[in-house]
Amino acid sequence: MIRRTRTRTPVRSLPAAMGAVLLMLLVGCAQAEEAGPPARTSPNAAERAAVERTTRAFEAETGDARLPWVQLWTSAEFPRAMQRCVGRESLGQLSVRLGLPELSLSYSIVGSGSWPDEAEAARIVARCAAATPLDDRVLRLERNHWDALYSYELTILRPCLVARGYRVGRVPARADFERRLSSQHPWSPYDQVTVPTRFAWYALTDACPPLPTALDSASAG
Repeated sequence: MIRRTRTRTPVRSLPAAMGAVLLMLLVGCAQAEEAGPPARTSPNAAERAAVERTTRAFEAETGDARLPWVQLWTSAEFPRAMQRCVGRESLGQLSVRLGLPELSLSYSIVGSGSWPDEAEAARIVARCAAATPLDDRVLRLERNHWDALYSYELTILRPCLVARGYRVGRVPARADFERRLSSQHPWSPYDQVTVPTRFAWYALTDACPPLPTALDSASAG
């Protein structure tokens, strides 16, 4: 009778050099993971200030002073974002008109039914205004800060957004850029950026350098 025996293939050890390389890679990965900043889960100072400005204005009507969140809108995108919110909340029965930079609001009931009535229409507009924060810092910058703003948007912010896959138009020529600022309708690389969630917004704005501290401070004045 023939016996069959199983032979165990000996376990071979990795060459020392390869083992050292793998160890370095594993250590490098661990260090990279530890070095990265934690993912943000709450509004930063600029976002909180923008939300608080709108919330304070309408808190008496909404009865809700919590900090809602949506993307921080530029002055170019704010009217469209506000209209989308009001249209959604009113099932298409309301339309809003906005004045910037003072953020004056007016609305009209465009539907023919009895809903919403005046009180409910005011509540819808108030809720949307509190949940549609406007980043209006550049609207408050004096002319002597426009050089720094132009440089930031041209050389830092736009390239960062483009590198992350967003289609952003070219920064306007300097004269056009200043004309838009003068008319209180500034151009911003964020004008054409829309993100799906708050965490996508946090990831994007954490990755791209914020408005420089000097400009942020100047806008507060």
